[in-house]
Amino acid sequence: MAALLRGLLLKLQDSGERVMLAAIGYCVAALLFILAMAAFIYAAAVALTEAYGPVVAGVVIGVVAAVLGLMTMAWLSLRKRRLRKEMRLRRLARQPSLAEAAAMTALPAMLQKNPVGVLIAAAAAGFILQRSTGHKK
Repeated sequence: MAALLRGLLLKLQDSGERVMLAAIGYCVAALLFILAMAAFIYAAAVALTEAYGPVVAGVVIGVVAAVLGLMTMAWLSLRKRRLRKEMRLRRLARQPSLAEAAAMTALPAMLQKNPVGVLIAAAAAGFILQRSTGHKK
């Protein structure tokens, strides 16, 4: 049991390290992207200020930023709506099989009569399914 627990802890530690490295990498990339965008906005402001003056430059940069923000929000909204629709269609397409429907109706009655027997049967079924799918470690 201790070896199993030690193996599980090592596996969790490895996956945690990978997640942390990925998170740090994404944070660095995001900071560099923000720095690049700030430099671009500053350069655009300087160029527009020289050509049209500071008020017009500020208005143009503000309008462009607002339009880009609204376009991003619209894109995210459409994407979220599409994902919800796909999830709903998947949920509706997955109808329970005859065995699942029978188990759903019989399980509460079995559980009231013999909870320990149902627990043992569920554990045995899980063990058999795990062995039959070939997930051996």
